[in-house]
Amino acid sequence: MIILTGANSDSSKDDFGNIHKNFSFRGVIQNTMKKAKEFGYQAVVYDLGALGIGEPFTVQDESFAKKGYYDRDVQGAYKSKSLFKPAMVQYCMNQYKDFVVYLDGDAQLLGNIDEVESQDYDIGVTLRDASEMENEWHTEHFEIVKYLNAGVIFFNNTKATKDFLERWRILTDEVGNDQKALNQLSCPEDYPEPHSIHLVNGFRIKFFPCKQYNFYYFKDGLNPNIKIMHFKDPLRHFYPFGWEKRLYCKTVVPVMNIIRPLAKKILS
Repeated sequence: MIILTGANSDSSKDDFGNIHKNFSFRGVIQNTMKKAKEFGYQAVVYDLGALGIGEPFTVQDESFAKKGYYDRDVQGAYKSKSLFKPAMVQYCMNQYKDFVVYLDGDAQLLGNIDEVESQDYDIGVTLRDASEMENEWHTEHFEIVKYLNAGVIFFNNTKATKDFLERWRILTDEVGNDQKALNQLSCPEDYPEPHSIHLVNGFRIKFFPCKQYNFYYFKDGLNPNIKIMHFKDPLRHFYPFGWEKRLYCKTVVPVMNIIRPLAKKILS
């Protein structure tokens, strides 16, 4: 099993150009590399610019090199930061010809994931929790984010997967966003059940729950048995996830989630 990840720099900036304090792409990736070695996986890291570790992988885009995102109109203020993703996965699969687990540079491997490697699917995608479907931001950006988060994806080494990657690469360039293209290629019409397998556009797609394999629900508390944690923007401040933040998510967050609706009801 190959654990594939990478980034173009160590630091991270928000959409206003402010650096996220205490966050480190290199730190997240190095932690993933340690866990991969512990579980017997091979970590493959690509340096997309100035990460400082890993194998160089050139992204031919001036805006991405300077700003960390592409000057492409998608929807509103939404910025595309990973148009390189399909080509990077293609390159890795051609190089290693193995099962590939793709992680965004801000997604960290925490636990053993042997169970995801099976022959009953081509592409394994991470399914947003059903609660997200009720979120106002999600509703406004539904065409882009729909049911899947593209920060963690599993790729079986099959001919169908190779065909999928090429279609994903072309569609990503056409629509200007890798996540939008992934959702268009991988989603059935209705929200799928976690762990279910659907034949979509001729590909066997398996849906793994984000709450276990692409966890970014820090504001909802902690789930048991989290395998991959995702410090996506604007959740960078939860990194590094030490005992203090773990305690905060286990104790303070559940209490606040009870108090907020009650306070809102009283004030309304």
